[in-house]
Amino acid sequence: MAYTVKKLSELSGVTVRTLHFYEEIGLLKPAYHGSNGYRYYEEKQLLQLQQILFFKELGFSLKQIQKVVGKGDFDQLAALYSHRKSLNKEWEKIGVLLKTIDKTIKHIKGKKKMKDQEIFDGFNIGLVKLKEGTPYSAAEKIVVQSVKNPTKNAEDVEKRGKSYYDNIINTAHALFKELVHCIEKGLDPAADEVQKIIKRHHAFAEQTHSATKEVYKAMAQLYAEHPEFRKQLDPFHPNLAIFMAEAMRVFADRKLS
Repeated sequence: MAYTVKKLSELSGVTVRTLHFYEEIGLLKPAYHGSNGYRYYEEKQLLQLQQILFFKELGFSLKQIQKVVGKGDFDQLAALYSHRKSLNKEWEKIGVLLKTIDKTIKHIKGKKKMKDQEIFDGFNIGLVKLKEGTPYSAAEKIVVQSVKNPTKNAEDVEKRGKSYYDNIINTAHALFKELVHCIEKGLDPAADEVQKIIKRHHAFAEQTHSATKEVYKAMAQLYAEHPEFRKQLDPFHPNLAIFMAEAMRVFADRKLS
């Protein structure tokens, strides 16, 4: 079955303007143009659009999607298996977040006290949960000890709810994407444009941490070396973790004491 651009827009939820843009940049071309001048899309294009939407959901920029999907050896089935793996991890994370909410409700009601490190279970921003019995590294200890008022943060889970933390995650992702743009432009981590973004990241970190020079450099080390931190950055760009860590170290040395 063939779909016009209008019908495809209704089917997928992608605007007609966006579909036209995807055609302009060569990301998604119609199967053919009819004698009436209309664009027509068939099953192959529907599956291509599905891939584009999967990659977007996983945090890829359009430039990254073009590089991946546009390859002659692009394996759609392998990509679907990869998406399934990523979404399974996301589902596991949601499960942890739901447990964190339940624990926090009990904590606030005085039914069961939470450990400070449990307050941030499931969040990829800030603290990372270690396996039971695993000792903290020096950098992890510094970051854990820098958390501002853990009890108040627990109360915020109840008072502000999911939208509050969605906003935190969206803010972080927006910063990551700006840094990816800097990488694609070939900028140095010490460049002014990069450092302005890092300044905003530092202010963002200070909402929950005492982000002194020592703490911020410890956070930079975790972004570069800790697998859980790398896991949140690698989908944006394979070099983002190292680039961001170096930019954070530069900022800390220049601006913090």
